[in-house]
Amino acid sequence: MGKARAPTPEPENDENHPEPPLTPPAPDTIGGHLMISGSVLWAIPFSSLENDVDQTDFMSAGPGFGLEAAYGVSRSVALGLWGQALLLDESDDCSTCSTRSLALGAFVRYHLVQGVRFDPWMSAGLGYRTTTIDPGQTGVDEITYSGIEWVRLSVGGDWYAFKNFGFGPYFELDMGRYISRSPGELGGSANHWHFITGARVTFDAPGR
Repeated sequence: MGKARAPTPEPENDENHPEPPLTPPAPDTIGGHLMISGSVLWAIPFSSLENDVDQTDFMSAGPGFGLEAAYGVSRSVALGLWGQALLLDESDDCSTCSTRSLALGAFVRYHLVQGVRFDPWMSAGLGYRTTTIDPGQTGVDEITYSGIEWVRLSVGGDWYAFKNFGFGPYFELDMGRYISRSPGELGGSANHWHFITGARVTFDAPGR
């Protein structure tokens, strides 16, 4: 008698072995990363310093500088601090005026994609701002306004041409209300706005 044939093994049940994903997850390029950004910018002020006093009575668009430091708390979200210095030009109504504005605050930033060299993002934050107007006239004191930046909205994108450095444009809209004026008293609080556009360079550690 010949040998008995071995039984044909039954096919494995595919239900117990889920199919691997068609596209593997993108690497996490935000979580645990420290990101420090410096920027040059152009700011356009509008709306009011206080009731019945427009910003454009004393100042016009001018250059500035920005600085941000953020830490990635997940693969899409980073928390950080921001600072800003504006050097605004004179206005048509005050040709001798010069204005400097300093702001500092916190933000949360959301990164839209992962695993590619271009990193688009959007952020929201708030802060505190002081704006000092120098009339540029002998015997006339500087005027300083101080208050809360209630809204700071930004969108932009960084192109990581190198492992640790990204470059890109951004756009920003800030809104706040001054709550004090020195010397003198505030003649009623009102909203002030700045539209800002600029370019920035970002250092990322440990890199993309």
